[in-house]
Amino acid sequence: MIPRSLASVALAVLVTGVAGCKQQSPPRPVVNANGFAEVEVESITFPELGPGKMIQPGVKFQEATLQRGAMPMRVWYYEAEKAGDKLALVLVPPAGSTLFAGMSLADGDRREHYPYVKAGFAVASFEIDGNVPNPRNPDPAARLQGAREFRDARAGLANAKAALDFILAKAPNIDPNRVYIAGHSSAATLALLVAEHDPRVKACAAYAPVTDVEARIAKALPRLDGDLPGYREFILFSSPKTHPEKLKCPVFLFHAEDDGTVPIWHSTEFAALLKKTNQRVTLVTTSNGGHYNSMIREGIPKGIKWFQQMQSDGN
Repeated sequence: MIPRSLASVALAVLVTGVAGCKQQSPPRPVVNANGFAEVEVESITFPELGPGKMIQPGVKFQEATLQRGAMPMRVWYYEAEKAGDKLALVLVPPAGSTLFAGMSLADGDRREHYPYVKAGFAVASFEIDGNVPNPRNPDPAARLQGAREFRDARAGLANAKAALDFILAKAPNIDPNRVYIAGHSSAATLALLVAEHDPRVKACAAYAPVTDVEARIAKALPRLDGDLPGYREFILFSSPKTHPEKLKCPVFLFHAEDDGTVPIWHSTEFAALLKKTNQRVTLVTTSNGGHYNSMIREGIPKGIKWFQQMQSDGN
């Protein structure tokens, strides 16, 4: 099975056919300070976490579905079977999106979750508004709806905030002073964006991130902006390179030199840009392993050691 992060996106397949779909006005649109429309989301009543079950030896798993206005959002939560009090939490968004659509959770995501739990961290993952069914051959109307919902969730920032609010409310053994975030590919892009905008995140690990979203989806932008006016401004907002001065926490960047999906310059250029305002940047590169295997074999293990060092240093 090909990892979803590798399917991260046959961009040409996803771009074709957007034109011809008529825009529908989202409910109760408001224009935010960044100049693009968001949906005004009703307050969330948090459910309880579901019953715990052993999903792997030593790994306990729970889940719940939050309701953000009309948008359901699943949250997965893991901790060690014999977890103690005051656990550090690693948020891990799902990877594999086009960067103009959201993502659901799937069993294939768990491979990125288990290593952190086995290293002693609690882990939470969450769905991102705007998932498009059958992404390799999507219905044009569904594609456009996904792009709209993703925009209204501020590229997943709203989902990350809701997930973190929920876990801090329902998992009392989480140490709110040790909240970290990690992600691969499109999830690494969101991880950096969350770290830029949520001061509760104390450290961020990004494996093969897209840091210049506008450049990444340049072919899709004219059509998206035509069907959803203002979408170009939203994409600019969603790009981590737009807000480097807001990224104050320690950052770990990992990238393979032979990555054929996301070129390594996304990490090297962003590291140089970020160091102008944040000296706590660690850039690790590897010569081979490509986009996905390098992250599984080398990136996450090194990211875990880096997070552990953050804890030792009091971050």
